[in-house]
Amino acid sequence: MSHTIIVGIDGSSNSQGAVQWAIKHAQLSSAEIRLVAAYTVPGVNMSQADIVYPVDFDSAVKDATRQLAEATAETVRESGVHVSTVIAPGDASGVMVENSKSAELAVIGARGRGGFKGRLLGSVALAMPAHAHCPTVVIPSTWPDRPEPEHNAPIDLPVRATGARQTTDDEGRVHPDFSGEIVAGIDPFETDSPVLREAALQAKLYGQPLHLVGITATHILSPEWMPSETHLQKLYDEAAAQRELSVATLADEFPEVEVRWSIFDSPATEVLVAASHSAELLLVGSRGRGGFVATLLGSTSQSVLAHSVCPVRVVRVPRRKSAHR
Repeated sequence: MSHTIIVGIDGSSNSQGAVQWAIKHAQLSSAEIRLVAAYTVPGVNMSQADIVYPVDFDSAVKDATRQLAEATAETVRESGVHVSTVIAPGDASGVMVENSKSAELAVIGARGRGGFKGRLLGSVALAMPAHAHCPTVVIPSTWPDRPEPEHNAPIDLPVRATGARQTTDDEGRVHPDFSGEIVAGIDPFETDSPVLREAALQAKLYGQPLHLVGITATHILSPEWMPSETHLQKLYDEAAAQRELSVATLADEFPEVEVRWSIFDSPATEVLVAASHSAELLLVGSRGRGGFVATLLGSTSQSVLAHSVCPVRVVRVPRRKSAHR
C-alpha cells in the first residue's frame, strides 16, 4: 500500500473542502495526493425519448472532467504536496473503491453534485466507508464552518470520566467540551480495537489529546427490566476500569499522546454528533455490536456521518465471528 491519499472530486464546494482537508493532512503525514474524478455519459432509451447527443458528447464530458482535475491539481501543487490525477469513466463509488486498493486513506465530501435534495449523505459517502480497502474520512458539506445545531439541547454529562472538560452555554447549561481533541467512539468494555489504535495514531500525528468516548446504552434496555442503581454503578465502574486498561495499553506505544476518556449513558449518535461541534476529528468503527450480516456500515456510523459537523474517519472493523456450538 502506497503512502497516498485519494480524494474524490466533482467540482462541488464539498469536494473542494475535502481537497483542502486532504492537503493539510498530507502536509502532516508527508503523503501524496491522488485526485480521482469519475464521469459518466447518460444513456437514453430512444424508444422512450427523442433525444440525440452530439457525436463528441463523450469527449466533451471527459475533457471537462480533465480540466477540473488539472485545475484542482494545480491548487494541490501550490501547497507543496505531490499530486497525481485519475480520470475514469464509470460510477464514482466504484472508481473510488477501486482506487482505494492502492491508497492509505480516502477523503470524500458528504455530499456531491448529485443526489436528492433531502438526502443527508451522497451515494459515495455511503459506499466508501463500507466498501473501501482503506480508512475513509468524510468531510461535512458545511466544513470548515460548524453550524449551530437546530435543537441546542446539551447532552448529559458523562457518568464516569478522567480528564474530561466542561463548558457552560449562554443559557447556563453545562455540557461536555471536546475542543481541540481527537475523539474516538469505542466499545466501553473493550481495551483494544482497530479504532482505538487508529485514534492514537491520529492524535500523535496532530499533536492533540485523544478523548475516548464509550456508551453503556443502558437507556435503551427493556422497560420490563431496568437495572437498579447498584447494578448501574457496577456497570459504570466496570466500563471505567476497561478505559483505564485502554490508557495503559496505549501508554507504552504512544507515550506522547495525552489520553482522556468519558463514559456516557446516552444515545450514541447524540453524544458523538454533539462531540463533532468542537472536536478536531471524530473516529468511529464501520460496525457496531448489532446489525444485519449484509449491513457493512453500522447504524450509528451512518447517523454520525449524516449529522456530524467535523470530519469523520471511519475505521474498518471486521464482524466478530459467531461461536459455533
